[in-house]
Amino acid sequence: MEPKFYIKRGDTPEFEITDAIQGLEFLGNDSSPVIANTYQQNAGRDGQLFQTQTFDKTVENANFLINFGDWYDFKLLKHDIYRIFSQRSMMRIRTDAEMGIVKYVRPTSFDIKPISDGAHDATFTIPFENPSGYKYSLARSDNLYDYDSELWQIGMNLPNGQDIGYHFTQLNFDVYNASDIPIDPYYQKHDLRIICHFNGSNLTILNKTNGSSWQYQKAASKSDTIILDGIKTTLNGDPASVNTDYGNIVLETGYNNISVTGATDIDITFSFPFIYLG
Repeated sequence: MEPKFYIKRGDTPEFEITDAIQGLEFLGNDSSPVIANTYQQNAGRDGQLFQTQTFDKTVENANFLINFGDWYDFKLLKHDIYRIFSQRSMMRIRTDAEMGIVKYVRPTSFDIKPISDGAHDATFTIPFENPSGYKYSLARSDNLYDYDSELWQIGMNLPNGQDIGYHFTQLNFDVYNASDIPIDPYYQKHDLRIICHFNGSNLTILNKTNGSSWQYQKAASKSDTIILDGIKTTLNGDPASVNTDYGNIVLETGYNNISVTGATDIDITFSFPFIYLG
């Protein structure tokens, strides 16, 4: 079975590249995490002091082969390839080796040449820049965990045989973060949406695993929709951060023990993509 390479731009439908270009074959792809360490050098002291570590932009190299009948076929195929890949917009890519995982990338310059004079084959590599340095789950947490779909796969750190969920109506619950790293919407600008409906004079969400918390300081009813989107809060679609203590929730890897206080009746959903490295 030949490997598959899928592309999606914006709201347009996803497509498999060999369906769009006849004679093109996807050979595989590879990338590695890029770790950037920052140090401080002090005069008169040997070595340097470690400051911070970040995951830097990566490059995803996708390898292809095209087969063509003659020079005129080659020119047409070459134009089709550049037409699809030479776009200004970000594109989402995934392969059938990781159907449940996507990357958001931009292609850079690449050449397409026959392997030798008179040959009817050409191999080439497209380097895609991945500015975040991350891979993401195809689906968000609140619609990912379905064993009958292609939205999950082995290697996504999901607990084997355990029932996990992201919609809660009780005051104490566990949120499972299957990512390789913590979800941190403040320092790392990670995508985390907490959708809240509650009855009560206020609502405080505390992650007892790491101490991070957020409080909505005004009364609400279950018909209201209050969303903590990263570090910004809305009430029924309108800005409402002024009604909060300007806190935020960080999710550690694995299970996070969450408690809710101040409300008598709650309906809370944690929605975020899982983040992976490599």
